[in-house]
Amino acid sequence: MAADTRFVFQRWIMQARRDLKAAEALLAAGAYEWATFLAHQAAERALKGYLYFHGDQNIVGHSIRALVHKCRNYSPGFELGHDVGRLDEFYAGPRFPDSFTEDVPADAVSPDDAEASVELARMAVELVDKVTAEEG
Repeated sequence: MAADTRFVFQRWIMQARRDLKAAEALLAAGAYEWATFLAHQAAERALKGYLYFHGDQNIVGHSIRALVHKCRNYSPGFELGHDVGRLDEFYAGPRFPDSFTEDVPADAVSPDDAEASVELARMAVELVDKVTAEEG
């Protein structure tokens, strides 16, 4: 891997780890809608970082499912990451008051949703760390 590709990957994975910590803090503070959104961001950044690790340059979109699918092209280890695609549910909804019929995001996102999303993001970040360590 080229040095510049490694540098780009490191930037993305570092931010993914920071986003995960922020999601955990927001979960603990009861800001469930923001915890879910930041969990999505953490997973997205980790997965995009992995694709940059492999030299991909044209990485467009925010779908976790699509990113996991692209990552599978490089490693079968991403079969285990299929469940993290559930984070796609938390990309737009938690940010916009009109995403929910009756509630605002602060009332619509449950503690269970937030806890599950943070755990899924943790799985994504840890999977990227594991696979990149194995690949060198």
